Amino acid sequence: MRFSRGDIVRLDLDPSRGHEQTKRRYAVVVSNDWYNAHCNLTMICPITSMDNGYPLHVDLGEQQVFAQDADVDVIHGFIQVEQLKALDLNARRALYVGRLDADTAKHVTELALACLM
Repeated sequence: MRFSRGDIVRLDLDPSRGHEQTKRRYAVVVSNDWYNAHCNLTMICPITSMDNGYPLHVDLGEQQVFAQDADVDVIHGFIQVEQLKALDLNARRALYVGRLDADTAKHVTELALACLM
């Protein structure tokens, strides 16, 4: 499955090392459709429930997502832009669960680009 920038996915981030996020969790797709189609990888930023005031964490607020049983669930959290990584989402069995609003997706993309420039 191909994902698009702004999609919220649920995936397994293990194995990981050091300060990287672990376990099965939500993440936001930040790479564009061209990258996702041609690289067999997708860039994501994990979502954490911890608010530590870090300047590269974007408040997700309340976000509705689809639960495994097709019900709707609400998640709260912070998008960890500093944890930007390229992953094979098919190998990590990522599931589409929702979509960010356009303003939040744009803000996350701008922060990610600022980290790289």
